[in-house]
Parts: sequence; C-alpha cells; structure tokens
Amino acid sequence: MSNEGHSRRKLRSSLGPVGVTGYFVILGLCAFGVSRPFVIPEYVVAYCLVGLLFLLIEFRIPIGQGDYLGFESAFVLAFAITYPLASTLWGIVGFGIVRAITVRNKPGSHWTRAIMNANIFATNGITAYAVTRIVNHGHSFSGATVLLVGLLAISYFIANLFAFGVNAWFYFPLRQVVEDIRSSMTGRFLAVYGIQILLGVLLAEVILADGLFGVLLFTGVVILVAYSYRDYFRMANHFKDLSIKDELTGAYNHRWVQSWLDEKIEQEEPFAVLMLDIDHFKRYNEAWGHLQGDEALKLVASTVQGQLSENEHVARYIGEKFVVVMSGSGRDGGMEKAEAIRKAIDEKEFPGVEKLPGKRFTVSLGVAAFPEMASTKKELLMMVDDAVYKGKFIGRNRVSIFNSVIDDLKSELESGSALQETVNTIKVFLAVLNSKDRYTYAHTERDVRYAEALGRRLGLTGDALLNLRFGAFLHDIGKVEVPLDVLTKSGPLTKDEWIVMKSHVELGVKMIETIPELADCIPIVRHHHERYDGTGYPWNLKGTDIPIEARILTIADSFDAMTTSRPYQRRRSMEEAFEELRLCAGKQFDPTMVEPFIEAVREMGLLISPPDEDEEGRFASP
Repeated sequence: MSNEGHSRRKLRSSLGPVGVTGYFVILGLCAFGVSRPFVIPEYVVAYCLVGLLFLLIEFRIPIGQGDYLGFESAFVLAFAITYPLASTLWGIVGFGIVRAITVRNKPGSHWTRAIMNANIFATNGITAYAVTRIVNHGHSFSGATVLLVGLLAISYFIANLFAFGVNAWFYFPLRQVVEDIRSSMTGRFLAVYGIQILLGVLLAEVILADGLFGVLLFTGVVILVAYSYRDYFRMANHFKDLSIKDELTGAYNHRWVQSWLDEKIEQEEPFAVLMLDIDHFKRYNEAWGHLQGDEALKLVASTVQGQLSENEHVARYIGEKFVVVMSGSGRDGGMEKAEAIRKAIDEKEFPGVEKLPGKRFTVSLGVAAFPEMASTKKELLMMVDDAVYKGKFIGRNRVSIFNSVIDDLKSELESGSALQETVNTIKVFLAVLNSKDRYTYAHTERDVRYAEALGRRLGLTGDALLNLRFGAFLHDIGKVEVPLDVLTKSGPLTKDEWIVMKSHVELGVKMIETIPELADCIPIVRHHHERYDGTGYPWNLKGTDIPIEARILTIADSFDAMTTSRPYQRRRSMEEAFEELRLCAGKQFDPTMVEPFIEAVREMGLLISPPDEDEEGRFASP
C-alpha cells in the first residue's frame, strides 16, 4: 500500500469518533430545526421511543449463529411515519447518547459505534417520514397502501445502505465497506429486512388506531415472542451442538466433517484438509490413564484452535485423530498451517511427557487439497490419511503431503496411451490392497523407490526400467487373495500358513496375466522370492537364471522389510541392514548388486526413520 493510502486510512481512523459524532450532531440540529415547542404528548413520544429502543435491544430473536432479528428499525419506521418527525429524532438522539454512555466501559464495545447506529436510525427515520409525506401529498400516515409499503421498502433500504456506508467509512477503507455490504446481501438478510418493514407498517397501523397504548401492547407481544423463541433457539442450538460437536474437546465431530466436505465439494469450492494424529498416544494413555489422556486431547484441541483463523475449523475425527478444514486454501496454505500447528503442539507443555520418546508430546500431520489433489471426498480422505501414515513411518512429529509413486509414474507416460489405462488398473489393485493391509501398501511404494534407484545405478533405462517399476508395484498384489488373519498375523506362521502365504506369488501372476500390457512384468512378480543360491521359491532358480529385475527387487524388498517394524520383528537401522545384505551376498542376493544398492540408498536416504530409542528390543525376532 502506498504511503498516501496509508496516511488516508490513518486519518480516517482518527477522524472516526469525531466524524460519526459530528454526523450525529447534524441530525440532532435537524431535529431541533423541525421541532416546535414541546408539548407533553411529543415529549412522551420521544421518551417512550428511547425506552422502547433500549428494551428491544435486549429482546432480539436469534435466527442463526451470530444473526438475529431486531425490532429497533421497525419501531423507528413506525414512529417516523405516524408521529412528528422532531419527536422521533429527539428519541433517537436520546437513545444514542445514553447508549454511548452505557457501553463505554464494556469490553469489545465502543461508544462511537452506538452513535453510528443512532445515525443510521435517524437517517432511516427521516427517509421514511419524507416518503410518507410525498405519497400522502404532504399529510402524515393515514393507512398502509401497496404503493406506500413498496416505496418505504425501497427508500428505507437505500437509506440504510447509505447511512451505514457513510458511518463505516470513518473506521474502515472504502473497499472493505463495499465488501462488507456485498457479503451481507444474503437471502437471510433480505428476509429479515422485509420482516422489519412489514412489522414497522403494522405497528404504524396500531399507532394510528390506538396511539402509545397500542405501542405498549404491541411491544409486550414482541417481547413475549422473543423471550419464548430465545429459549427454544437455545434448546435447538444445544441439541444441534450435540449432533455436530465432540463432547469431550468441544471441537466439531466426525459427522460435521463429512457434511462440511460434502457441501464444499458440491459447491466446487477449493479447500485444504489437514489430518493430525497424536504420536505415541496409546503409550501415554497406558502410562497415565484415560482421564489424563482426555485432558491431553482437550489441550491438543485448544492448541489447534488457537492457530486457526475465521474460515478454518478443527474437528475430532476419531480417537486421537483430529481434522482441520480450511476454506479457500490449497496445498501450500495447508502445509504452512500444518507446520504452525505442529510447532505449537511441540512447544506446548503437556504433563507426563517424561514417559514419551524424546520426552515431548508431538503430532504427525498429513495435508491434501481439493480440487488440486483429489476430486472426490473418498479420494481426499484416503490421501490425507495416507500422508499421516507415511509421516509416522518416516519418523513422527512432521508434516507430510500425499505423494503417490504410481501417480508420478502415470504422469510420465503418454497421455491417453494403453499404459496409462494400465496404471489406472494397477491403482485399483493397490487400493484394494491398501484397504486390506496398509503396511503392505506402504511397503510396496518404498520398494518401487529403492528398486528404481538400484536399477538406474546398474544402467537400466527405457522399457527395462519401466518394467522394473511396474513389477515392483505389482509384486505383492497376490496378497489381496491371502486371508487377513494370515496376512496380518503378529507371530511366526505355521507350516500351513506359510504355504498359503507363499501362494501370493502365483496368485499375483494370475491376476496380471489378463492384462497384455503387463506381460513383461510377469517374470518379476513370479521370481522376486527366488534366492541367488537356488533355495528360493517358486521355481528354485539360481544365479543369473533369475531375471535381473527380480534380483534387483529381491534386494529392495528385503532391505525395506529389515528396516520396518513388524509385530514379530525388531526394526533394524540402515547400517545394520547394510551389514545383513553383505552377509547374504551370494546366498540370497546377487553379490554384484549389494554394494551398488548400498551406495544408492546412501544417496537417496532411508525412506523410513531409525527406530525410536524406546522401541529397541520391543519386538521379539521370529
């Protein structure tokens, strides 16, 4: 912003109280100018209007979160078109002065705002008075007509916008004033405005028939309705909150997230989704009990909420998982916000952290964005959940974004080619595998990266490297047909279970034989469990009889298995896994590939973290 623009805003801000008050004084002078020497009825009218406006402020009808139906404008309109204008203006002036005095010490209030509201009421009253006199050829209100109601609605609306714009200009830049007016032009606003006009005309008819006594009766009905509806609204809001809020943390719940996502996707409005998972929360609960665990969940929710702005919301998704949704944000904005949340929680003091690894309370976060990264709710939630899962594998207390190796591969292929369609088929296979065993899915993606790195180091290019990547994706696809209790068993397999597990090789071959474009990948899938010394399966191939791509994949597959925690196996460090590869060179692995693989991994880095210090020896070896 230019210095000139900044100075103009500063001047406008400093002139705010003076300008708004000056405008109010001018309206007061107008009242004085049009008034005649007061007689008792006029004084009573002004006095009653002051009291009624104060009373009506306390009995507004809530119609939504932060929105309400107020009756002040309706009463100003009715008094302006039925009583002498001076009485109405003096009533508004009195209301403005007293209101400014009563709110001057209230937190979040400012006396000039009360003056601003009085200015708007006065402008509206003058407009309504003038329109009534014009329609009735110089006479006061004598009854409602279609013409009068229509002109009142139009003129009152224009006067209201004008008065608001003039007064708000003293506090805010003109662009912001225009934007506020534009954003307020909703169906709800117009409905409330229409109701106020009709109530004002109705009250004018009551005044015409029964004077101030009718006004008091009308006010009693309004207060009774407002009071009754307010209790109903509070009760309705309470039950609504129960349906969309998490009772423990006060954050939104799973149901609310699902509805919010459906609404935004239907409106095609861009947004970012963050998923937060508390690291080692099960251990925290076991150490301190569920009551302290609940307190930790509350503290996490409040810490996250403290990092959010107006269009960002947090929900407790399930267990120790939270979701943050950000309207109008993309992947980059989501990453920035996720990092701010991660850092805030990392720096927050939680009781009992001495029982946690690193003696810190941390979270892992995943980020995804619509429509930038996904076009459906299911795909979006899968991405952000998978990003969290990968972040935990990499080492926790970090922000991760979904990055699919299969999508990277697809982007490299010629658009519309048969291979691109084949990739879509592979994605379906992998999605089924992921739903059955997430470990195998993540393991597959890491195998692709390790195998590709070794393949490039060994000089594979073109179709050979492409087939290696496809084969690495598909090598465990037969596990889709393996029973879940065998696939995820936490201990060593029995002889019969081992036979079932080994069958995944031929099952995988049968699945991909029906896809002609994958014919060159069949040897990789079939022989990735062969051993260099000939003791592998299923064909007991030996040495260089094993296809080179299968020999590459065997090393990548074994290395990732060694450096990954499983219930039956202690996770090894990178250096420990390298030593194991060297020991098995010439037995399980091609001896000419071991050192190139070690060099490739050193360059690219381990794709998962070393074990936590408290997890060493936690799992017994088979």
